[in-house]
Amino acid sequence: MPNRDTPPELVEAWLDFHRKGLCRNLDAVFAFDGNGMEIWCRSEENRDYRKLQKIIKPLLNSHSVELYTTRPPKKAGEDDALPWTAIPPSLAENRELRSYLRPFAGFTDPPRVRVVTYIDEEGQTQTYTQVLPSPPGAAAANAIAADRVMRSRLINWVKLVTENNRIMRQYAEDIPELIHAALEPAFSTILQRLAMGICRKHAKDLVKSIQDLNKNLLRAFPKPAAKAAKNKKETPKASPAVIEMANKIAADARALSGRIYRFIYPSQHTVDLDELQNPGLLVSLDALDAETRAFEQALARWER
Repeated sequence: MPNRDTPPELVEAWLDFHRKGLCRNLDAVFAFDGNGMEIWCRSEENRDYRKLQKIIKPLLNSHSVELYTTRPPKKAGEDDALPWTAIPPSLAENRELRSYLRPFAGFTDPPRVRVVTYIDEEGQTQTYTQVLPSPPGAAAANAIAADRVMRSRLINWVKLVTENNRIMRQYAEDIPELIHAALEPAFSTILQRLAMGICRKHAKDLVKSIQDLNKNLLRAFPKPAAKAAKNKKETPKASPAVIEMANKIAADARALSGRIYRFIYPSQHTVDLDELQNPGLLVSLDALDAETRAFEQALARWER
C-alpha cells in the first residue's frame, strides 16, 4: 500500500484501481518505492486489464511504473467434461443440494397417449384416453439425461460459490489498506476523502457478497440445522477503532474463505460432520456480515 512518501499521483492511481472496481476481477499487488511503483497482476479479464493500463499510462513520463502480468491457461471446455468422479462425494451425494438442483419434476418424456372414440349401445359418442407403452430404452435415456443435468448444475453451483468466496475475500482484504489511506495525515484532504468513500463502497459491496455467499451455501445444509444457525446469529462487540475493525474483518474473511474452500474441496473427499449438523459456516458468515455493517456505521460516524 502507499505510504506518506508516495507521490500523490501514484496514490490516486492506486485508489482509482479500487474506485473503478478493477480489484473485483483483477488479482493485483501494488508495491511502492520512492518515486515509482510496481504492479504484479494476474489477469483473466482483458477489459479490466486494459482499464488498468489506461490508469497507469499518464504516469509513465514522470514516474517509474512497472506492470508484470501473468495469464492463467485457458481450459478449453475442461470443466464442461468434468466427470462425476471429479466432484467430491460431499457435494455429489448431498441430499439438500441435489434436491435444490434437481431437474424439473416430470423430467421424463410425457406419456404417449391415444384418444379412442366409439359409439355406445345407446348411440352416444364416447371417448377415452389410452396410455401407450413407452418405447424400449426410454426410461434409461431419461435417467442419463437427468444425470447430466444434475452434474452440470452441481458444477455451476461450485463455480458460483467459489466466485462468491473469492470476491468476499478480495473486498475484505482491501479494506484495511483503504482505511489506512483515508486516515493518513500526510495525504491531502482530497485523497483522504476519496479513500474513505472507496472504503465505504467496499464495505457495502462486501455485505452484498456475504449475502450472496450465504444464500448459495444455505442450499447445501439441512433445513432444520440451517434455521438453527440463523437463530444463533452472533453480533460482534462494537469497537471505536476503525483500523482494528478493518483488520479483524480482513482476518475473519481470510479464515472463513479457507473454510469454505475446504467445504467445496475437502482433502479427504468428505466434509466434517460438524459442518452439517451445526453449520458453523453460516454462523460465521452472519458474524462477518454484522462486523462489516458495524464498520460501515463507524465510518459514517467518522465522516460527520
